[in-house]
Amino acid sequence: MLLNLRYGYSPRPSWITSAALRLCKGITTGLGTLALWALPGQCAETIYFDYNIFSRSLPISSLETYAADGSVDHELATYLALMPPEAQAQLQTILNQPLTGLNPDIEDRNFSSFALSQWLYSPIGERVLFDVGKLVQTNARQNSWKALRAAMIFTADDDEELSLINILRQFPAENIRVDLALAQDLARAVQTNVNTTDQLVIDLAQWAQVAAALEPTLNYSALPSLEARAPFDVVKRSLVLTDSARDRTYSVDLYRPDDLSNIEGPIPVMVLSHGYGDTNVDSLEIARSLAANGFVVALPEHIGSSKAYQEALEYGLVDESFEALEFVNRPRDISFLLDTLEQQNAGEFQERLQLDRVGVMGHSFGGYTALATAGATVDVEQLQQQCNPAAEIGPELVNIGLLLQCRLLELESVPGALTALTSGELADERVGLVIAIAPITNLFGSQGMDHLKVPVVMLGGAYDVAAPVILEQVDAFASLTGTDKYFYLGEKISHNLELTRTLFSLLHPGEEAEERVDQSLETSVSIVRTLSIAHGRTYLLGEDSYLPYLTAAYVQAVSTEPAKIHLIRDLPF
Repeated sequence: MLLNLRYGYSPRPSWITSAALRLCKGITTGLGTLALWALPGQCAETIYFDYNIFSRSLPISSLETYAADGSVDHELATYLALMPPEAQAQLQTILNQPLTGLNPDIEDRNFSSFALSQWLYSPIGERVLFDVGKLVQTNARQNSWKALRAAMIFTADDDEELSLINILRQFPAENIRVDLALAQDLARAVQTNVNTTDQLVIDLAQWAQVAAALEPTLNYSALPSLEARAPFDVVKRSLVLTDSARDRTYSVDLYRPDDLSNIEGPIPVMVLSHGYGDTNVDSLEIARSLAANGFVVALPEHIGSSKAYQEALEYGLVDESFEALEFVNRPRDISFLLDTLEQQNAGEFQERLQLDRVGVMGHSFGGYTALATAGATVDVEQLQQQCNPAAEIGPELVNIGLLLQCRLLELESVPGALTALTSGELADERVGLVIAIAPITNLFGSQGMDHLKVPVVMLGGAYDVAAPVILEQVDAFASLTGTDKYFYLGEKISHNLELTRTLFSLLHPGEEAEERVDQSLETSVSIVRTLSIAHGRTYLLGEDSYLPYLTAAYVQAVSTEPAKIHLIRDLPF
């Protein structure tokens, strides 16, 4: 992987105790919502920090007192003295911070114990618990994942906030053990990724500046914003599609210019695929922007991985947060939608839809969908290695995106599913352009990405903790062999806007800094919409007049700090 081949790792000072506390923070932030397992009323009294054969203990009552009023007894003072000052300052906040305050994707409400247990008994929930349980163990030094689950559910059942201190109070065993050696390995792996990403941003920003200097001399900042131009009024129409071959019925929202007679020539088509647990509403603004610039835009709902499906999990109607068969169904949703548009082209669209070369655009899981529909294939052997629960902790495995991707291996028992994913059977020859925003791509491997022969546009953020930019976008981009490929790197951009704001406020607190990032993100969103229009009109319609927008000089001229964007056509290593 590029992570290991290009960049080295120079370890920063390591503090065993602070590493353990960072691990505990990860329990509350990293989906650590947890199954009834032990006798009610039995609660933990002591935490043991184990480092190989050495062990130190700390009464949980010491942490409870510190969390309540900041008081430090002599036992806790010993640990605080070993921690860096910044870690000491954060400890009380970490102990009391509710889960909902650390993850913007979770609604600002307390989970009921039932809804929480639904998540924790799901395949992804159990995998998270198992991974955390390797580090946070029972007194017998066994994986504590069931005890952690019980502690979380007991906390919710008592109407307590899901904070670390409340979970510790409810842990259904007398003692908790933390494996500091393993925690230190995890901390090193995380730090390796942070250091590597920091260096990547520096290198690619410099490379983009060199490329920009070699491009034609134009006043790029004076180019009009295409998303603000909006020459056409937009109308919406909803469809309900039934694919009888798959026994699958799903909705599609169509956005198009209101009067097609005002458009000359063929009408380009763009399909927008939503992410895991999202809805069509999340793509509404970019759909309207494309339609206002002459596109017909289709937004299918992938019913096995939508927000509605996750809500069904909370109500006990399903037992997983998405269906593993979505890896197959999502690309087929796109193909069946295009079949439907071909049937309707003669009526509403007067045979003017250009359906032999369409664009597919998607975010996260939707990015996977776009790439798979264009011909990328899955590398099952590589995925099996990365998803092995016994694999040693390394930088390439510190990747939240693998939680979703590893579920693909459940399809080994589904006849024909893996064949469809590995053979290229899901490729649709009508796809002529892919725009993948923060996509998950690890499951493709370099060989799977090499099958793509259409123009590919990828966007990744340096602050993305859900789909890390090096592991999920840079490696994938490096595997592309075509000449029409674009990689846009956002310096301080995360997986979505909400997460970007949250991470930025944690790293740069203050009202002025938050206002600055909001303004920069607003500009970045406008740029992405403009680029989507420009790439669509260039590669779907062959309109070379939009090429100035597809340059490193353009994004350098119009993007702003701190969410600066850089365009790279080829990697400098």
